[in-house]
Amino acid sequence: MPLSSKDLHYLKDELSWELLAMKKCHHYAQESQDPQVRQLIDRVGRIHQQHYETLLSQLQSGVQTTGIQPQPPAGGTMTQ
Repeated sequence: MPLSSKDLHYLKDELSWELLAMKKCHHYAQESQDPQVRQLIDRVGRIHQQHYETLLSQLQSGVQTTGIQPQPPAGGTMTQ
């Protein structure tokens, strides 16, 4: 089932949220003094990264079927 342009916009928003969550997890993991807390936050950050990658693949497949070119999320590079 092809994605509509509205679907693609929702995916783009979700990508931005996942990216922000990844960045926050990375930041707070670096700030944490407790190794167990750091490990837990890193694990949560990896979950957000997996979500980001899944959404990105859906977005890319939607682009192929609709021909709509998505704009990258604000601040949009993955850094982990």
